[in-house]
Amino acid sequence: MDNLATIIEELSNLNPPNQSFDNQLILQALNLISNPQHDYPVIHLAGTNGKGSTASFIESGLIAAGYNVGKYSSPYIHCINECISLNQQMISDVELTQLYLEYKEILIAHNIFLSSFEMLTLIMFAYFSRHKVDYLVLETGLGGKDDATNVVKSMFSVITNVSLEHTQFLGHDLLGIAKHKAGIINHGLTVVGDNSPELIDAVTERTKNYVSIKERYSVIDVNLDRQTFTTRVKFYDHATNEELNVVLGLFGDFQVDNFLCAYTVLQQLGISRELITLSARNVRWYGRLQKLQDKPLMIVDASHNLDGVTKLAQNLVPWFPADNSVIICSILRDKDCQTMLNQYARISQQIIFCPLSNQPRASAVNDLAQIAQGKFKKISLATSPAEALEIAKAMDVPILISGSCYLLKYFM
Repeated sequence: MDNLATIIEELSNLNPPNQSFDNQLILQALNLISNPQHDYPVIHLAGTNGKGSTASFIESGLIAAGYNVGKYSSPYIHCINECISLNQQMISDVELTQLYLEYKEILIAHNIFLSSFEMLTLIMFAYFSRHKVDYLVLETGLGGKDDATNVVKSMFSVITNVSLEHTQFLGHDLLGIAKHKAGIINHGLTVVGDNSPELIDAVTERTKNYVSIKERYSVIDVNLDRQTFTTRVKFYDHATNEELNVVLGLFGDFQVDNFLCAYTVLQQLGISRELITLSARNVRWYGRLQKLQDKPLMIVDASHNLDGVTKLAQNLVPWFPADNSVIICSILRDKDCQTMLNQYARISQQIIFCPLSNQPRASAVNDLAQIAQGKFKKISLATSPAEALEIAKAMDVPILISGSCYLLKYFM
């Protein structure tokens, strides 16, 4: 067999010509391998932000209840294997490459050429079928309606929120984007994490069988513990007339909505409040407002769009020392760099831009520096993430690393 790393590199860089943004090709491919996506119940998640955290809360609760649980999420930080996890253990290089080579041969024989994401999705469905999962927690890759994951008959559909993103594919207004997200809705219960009119309209156009967490729950109090980087929430459940206190293993007031989406699903599945509470405290989702060290304080966060950075700022501005801290940053050029940097400037007045090697979508550091002019008191340029960290550590101030998921692998 060829070197495993070489095969995984090939899998990670499949770019067939004449790609179209729909799920028709993967449906053909799945049909050739007996449609493994129908072999287990699916909890399908879409949303601009919060999918990963919500999926992790659901995954943790299901595992705590003794289930065999698959999860599919993207993007990854270190390696593509992270996208496919079974009971919180990522797929091995051996199984990933074996499945890839097996299906590559079948698809070539039928003149079907998938993108990397489509092929990984195909592999994922088959992998979880072979391992006989009890549940698949499934995140969309892009949008919902036309996404490669939208080939399932889901038991639950969860839509966390909507904001402007990927407008070249999803449309230039919130209603259009919301309709793409709502495209994942099937006959099962839909859980909605945001009560924006556009999202509610898109959901109700497809189903009346939905729960809005903004209507079902009243959040009474949220406390962020900056020592343990956990979130304590007190909320009232109007469906059961109960007041509950829960500690979340993830930091940030925005995690409350993510948890409540997960809580609704887990309750519907009959999992006890005690197990849900225990699993929520133990949940981990790396790179999401995560503290790496205390002295100096170093935080990494995978925010990579305006909505994510705005929520990051809301949680850090009240206590992060803007005049005595620094941000290490890189942003992809197809993002709203201007307004994202406006939010970063609220968090800190010093920023270091660094390049992302082998990432063709990355912004040039000089371009970012030009956009940042007038927003920050001090702007520095580094030739690599390693040099950026050296510069930041020499300043001996709190450090935030953010702007792109692709940046985090250099620091974690």
